[in-house]
Amino acid sequence: MTTWTNVDDLVAILRKRWNTGRYLREHAEGLAWTPIELPVKSPSADELLHRFDDVVRWAGRFERESRTKAGVARFAVEYRTIRGKSLGSNSVPARIRIEHFAQLCALLGTMPEVRSLEEIIDQTMDAVPELVPWVRARPRQAIDNDAVWSGLLAVVAWITHASTEEIYLRQIDVEGVDTKFVDLHKKVLDELLTEVLPEGRIDTQYPAGEFARRYRFLAKPEYTRFRVLGSEPALPEACTEFTLRTEELAALELTSRFLFVVENEITYLAFPRVPDALVVFGSGFGLGSLRPLPWLAGKEIVYWGDLDTHGFDILNRLRSRFDSVRSILMDEATLLSHRSQWVTEPSPTDRTLANLTEAESALYGDLVEDRFGPSIRLEQERVRPSLVQRALEPLLT
Repeated sequence: MTTWTNVDDLVAILRKRWNTGRYLREHAEGLAWTPIELPVKSPSADELLHRFDDVVRWAGRFERESRTKAGVARFAVEYRTIRGKSLGSNSVPARIRIEHFAQLCALLGTMPEVRSLEEIIDQTMDAVPELVPWVRARPRQAIDNDAVWSGLLAVVAWITHASTEEIYLRQIDVEGVDTKFVDLHKKVLDELLTEVLPEGRIDTQYPAGEFARRYRFLAKPEYTRFRVLGSEPALPEACTEFTLRTEELAALELTSRFLFVVENEITYLAFPRVPDALVVFGSGFGLGSLRPLPWLAGKEIVYWGDLDTHGFDILNRLRSRFDSVRSILMDEATLLSHRSQWVTEPSPTDRTLANLTEAESALYGDLVEDRFGPSIRLEQERVRPSLVQRALEPLLT
């Protein structure tokens, strides 16, 4: 097995360097070219003696590959002399040298990428010249987005001149661009917009994944779905269930004493009648979308979720916003009395939850550590209705 360096080895080294964007960046920024020299491990005198034909073929390839079929130079070959008693003096490749950027492109076949980069720079200069430094600093990334570059520039230019606070993301008015385009390319769009927008145009508390909020577009309204379990003077008496924009719900003066928050729709629909109470479907209320409502002050908030690690996580987040939150049916007795109803929680969490009571925290730890079995979960719709009624009685006295 030969250990001599061949042309393919050298091309692989240069390809790896090229893919970092180093040479493209230097070319785009107009930096002076530094010739590249790579050493060649060549045969020894003994190998030359015993494998003369192999050495001739190996060396001949360097000569052939140093130029294209059209005669364009790819690299220069520097030789060293091997002397042997039987074969005299023989020259073998010792190093290659690439004198110009064009030679490197000819060797790697990357001239189409160079032309693409130059076209991107020209296009950027015409559309959003402030982004030319970004392109020159990240040529590899720009070329990777060559197929959609004109669309990216159009979106950046449009957002730059738009009053985003007055419109939804869907209202971007660029030919051939829709919200799916933005979703597919929001990472690079975020980089480009960060480059050109003033600081006040970007809400940095939101990541690129929340593109609309980060760039101050109108946010999609949040809705709260709830049922009236007793009576509520602020709402039409003939209706028992409502779905309202959360911001509009905040403007109402609801007087019910109890607010129950549940996470399962069937549990929500089947929740028992309770005087002076509301029940909220937690998919739009108990999670991160929850915002404080003025009329919640003084309410007794009761949360009932699935008995699993994520149920306690939701309780923890809800209690971080409202100190008065209590839980029902999220205790060890409820869990152990429904063994036949246990299922497996798909992806348990083990986050530190600082807002649980001592008993809740102990049960959460037992679930995390699989004390009762691997990834135990008791879904709230599997809890017996009689236990629900019994759990509500102390709250109503």
